[in-house]
Amino acid sequence: MQRDIGKPLFDLVLLVTAAAAFALSTTLRNVEIAGDLSASFFPKLISGLIVLLVIPCLIKDIREWRAAGEGSPASKETGSVRNVAQWGLIIVLAAGYILIFEAFGYIPSTALFTFFCIIGLAVVSGTWGQLSAMARLKSVLMASVFAVILAVAVFYVFTELFEIPLPD
Repeated sequence: MQRDIGKPLFDLVLLVTAAAAFALSTTLRNVEIAGDLSASFFPKLISGLIVLLVIPCLIKDIREWRAAGEGSPASKETGSVRNVAQWGLIIVLAAGYILIFEAFGYIPSTALFTFFCIIGLAVVSGTWGQLSAMARLKSVLMASVFAVILAVAVFYVFTELFEIPLPD
């Protein structure tokens, strides 16, 4: 097993960021926006849930990291190159998402971003090469369906439930 500090570090950064977001959300003025809910309700709820859910992940990832052996130098190098490639892919896709967001609208741009993240990370991680042609086709179809459903669901939540307009 390869010893990778990336997962515990990501969990730690997420924990600190969510805790900071929770602390900052307590400074929002208490203005009622809908019934008895204040403007700080949703930020507190979301950041609090993230804190509660990331703690078990952090503990699990630290245990796995400690249990992992040093591995061979070749496997470390391959893992390092893949990690850099995955981060690079996400940065490039996020930049592309920003560029097409207003031109395409929320749903198409978010669906494209999600689809290319899923497939791109499968390719860069090496998982794609291990799949048969039929499994690849199934993966593309499932990624397409997931991307569209995710984009539509998030659009609905923000525009209908939170009444926050997003570009059509």
